[in-house]
Amino acid sequence: MKRTRVVAVAVVMLLTRCGSPGGAPPDAPARTTIDAPTVLVISIDTLRADRLGCYGKANAGTPQIDALAAGGARFDAAETTAPLTLPAHSSLLTGRSLPAHGVFNNGTFHLPETIPTLAESFQRNGYATGAFVSSPVLAARYGLNRGFDRYDDQIPKQPAQQQGLVVHYDERSGRDTATRAIAWVDGLGNKPAMLWVHLWEPHAPYHPPPEFAQQFADDRYQGEVAAADAAVARLIEGLTALGRGAKLLVVVTADHGEGLGAHGEPTHGLFLYRETMRVPLVFHGPHVGIKPAVHVSPASLIDIAPTLLELSALPAITELDGKSLAPLVRGQGGGPTRAGVFAESHLPQLDFGWSGMRALVSSDGTRLIDSPTPELYDEAADPEATHDLAESRASDVAAKRRALSVLVADGAALRPVAEAERSVSSEELERLKSLGYAATGRQNVSQQDLVDPKAVNPRDRVEFVANFDLASARTRENRHPEAIALYQQLIKIEPKNPGLLLQFGQALILAGQLPEAERQVRAALAVDPSYGLAWYRLGQLLDNAKRVPEAEAAYRKAIQTDPGNVEPRKALAGLLSENARIPEAIQELEQAKALDPNDVSIGRDIERLWAKTRR
Repeated sequence: MKRTRVVAVAVVMLLTRCGSPGGAPPDAPARTTIDAPTVLVISIDTLRADRLGCYGKANAGTPQIDALAAGGARFDAAETTAPLTLPAHSSLLTGRSLPAHGVFNNGTFHLPETIPTLAESFQRNGYATGAFVSSPVLAARYGLNRGFDRYDDQIPKQPAQQQGLVVHYDERSGRDTATRAIAWVDGLGNKPAMLWVHLWEPHAPYHPPPEFAQQFADDRYQGEVAAADAAVARLIEGLTALGRGAKLLVVVTADHGEGLGAHGEPTHGLFLYRETMRVPLVFHGPHVGIKPAVHVSPASLIDIAPTLLELSALPAITELDGKSLAPLVRGQGGGPTRAGVFAESHLPQLDFGWSGMRALVSSDGTRLIDSPTPELYDEAADPEATHDLAESRASDVAAKRRALSVLVADGAALRPVAEAERSVSSEELERLKSLGYAATGRQNVSQQDLVDPKAVNPRDRVEFVANFDLASARTRENRHPEAIALYQQLIKIEPKNPGLLLQFGQALILAGQLPEAERQVRAALAVDPSYGLAWYRLGQLLDNAKRVPEAEAAYRKAIQTDPGNVEPRKALAGLLSENARIPEAIQELEQAKALDPNDVSIGRDIERLWAKTRR
């Protein structure tokens, strides 16, 4: 069994031209109209609503989405449930808030198998179901593949690494994802189809295709927004060319927005302000009675699943906290009666040990952000949230907090007993980090309340988070002295933060400062002895130094604290094999194979070791 001795450390114009929400390319003859319905769910990662033309952005470069909005129902106050990709998409595909599905973070959670999904409902009712995602953040292993006949998450991995640390992110362009989705539909014949297409643009880092990079030279984010719109156009045109335009029901939305520096947040994941939480929401489908209109009542991603089922005349999912917007988009009445729509941010608590946050957006145009120091904003008068009204409207804050508590409790009552938390491999965490997420890999869900008045308020750590992100970027860029200096500053602020200590240790590994790296990893374990990833990193450091008994003990501790992670078992098997303990190595690999039967390298290593025993 070979091992490398390194320390391993993630419109209207188009409507007129085509006669429907898109159309066949000029040189592609349209097929005979297919009488089967087609439901198309498009989620555009990290898309701020106010960056679309239909939401007021001048020269946005988004003619296709604008066309869908002009001919359909557009929601002006639609909100996500979380500022993170996996939790938000779990809400989109189940009709459940975070308390109701339990998926609180990227990478370390898995949608419980007992929660019904939108795809399962369509599949049960005779639809072909397909999903096409553009980032490994939504890989099938996180549980969103249930109910899909085809779940296309085969995104080529970028090979560039530094001592095993993933420094380039994986993604598939929206154009390529759209092309694969159209090809799948092309093979369905006349069967009804439900497909979900996830586009990664405009997620950071922003590298729009050349034509959009030139058009939006001063705003690369907007260039990626325009690229996403072009991918949407490709989808609509392709499906229309296949004869499915007449009975095409489309919803366009986003999982969350992007801070772009507002409130000190350059990207997303931490705060719950309008820039990251307001998302576009457009329904288009004249054949199911959708009327062109702009709706101002608050809506949520959890409303999409029940709305699509009702518009498609399919049975409703009973256990969800989303509300159907079908009567509203058909012009048959008002929206759902509720105190508002709410969202949660668990990343501050799970990755940094701070308090989490909740937000409630009410029909009166206010946004309550419930944190150790609550905030209240009148977004109609103050859309950029520059004037906090919490102190002057204390009774209003108290009432909204009570209403928020009821919504959270109602959602939590729906959550299954089985937890959604899952083990995550070292490689997965590194790929999440390469995408800009904290990805510290701490596996324990906090038993404290999400909003903890005794914990650090994330608003007091704006500069900390900015420097943490910068340190991670400098590490990926091989600018090790700068990264180390930033981590040293951060540790002065939070010397007992285990996730931070581990990240500093990994930066030191890449800088070649292995003794100091070991010291920082041990410091992380002194704070959190159950930190499985830290035990694994310690094992790798000791293994690299040929301190065999200590390395074996660290690997076994990693397995004990995080039994679902295959990486420590594989590493331990390598250590045992190199020390002539072949039967024990085979035993570890057999257990690793049981955890990840799709890893063909494990099977090959087992065969090599068995061959050694026969010599």
